[in-house]
Amino acid sequence: MTTGLGARLARSLQDRAMVPVGLVRSAGQVPALKEAGVEPVVLDTHSAGLRSVVVSALTGASAVVLAAGTGTGPGSLGGATAAASPAALLSGAAERTGVRRFVLVSALLPGDAQRAALGDDLPAYLREKADAERVVRERDLDWTVLRPGTLEEAAPTGRILLRSGADPRPEGGIGRADLAATVTEALTAPRTVHRTLAVSAGPDDISRALADLRS
Repeated sequence: MTTGLGARLARSLQDRAMVPVGLVRSAGQVPALKEAGVEPVVLDTHSAGLRSVVVSALTGASAVVLAAGTGTGPGSLGGATAAASPAALLSGAAERTGVRRFVLVSALLPGDAQRAALGDDLPAYLREKADAERVVRERDLDWTVLRPGTLEEAAPTGRILLRSGADPRPEGGIGRADLAATVTEALTAPRTVHRTLAVSAGPDDISRALADLRS
């Protein structure tokens, strides 16, 4: 949460006067989150009380963003946790607490470093991403699935290329800052609800691209 997409998303939310809450697996991550202005909630993913902790964390929230990966590979909240997959756990808690807005950051184009880190787990990682999308779509939520291209370290441009449709695919990479801005913008963009969208670097202003989606 303190580096990569999570840190950029936290700053983007704070710029909109939103208060981010970060769900993490290690108490060692707490000081950095607090320093970044993020309220930390530590999850013991093998605890029998995991569901109740997540429900408590989501109570009173206005939206949920799941960008923590699957159960496999870097950034994961843990594989087969004591309760459920991360997507099932978070979307189920959102449904239970009445938090309607849910954005899932999925993946179709892991970069070279992530592919190397995943190794033989790559097919499982992509399979779990597909399963996460399915789980979220089946919930009674105002969900959006974002499929970014390969995440890159790049200066923010405020511009993207958006693709929609039944099975949209990103057309290249995207900077983490621009993806974070896209997630933040999507939270309040009504035309993104119940849509699967592929996002990559491109020529279009982020807010305009989301606002111009056809019904």
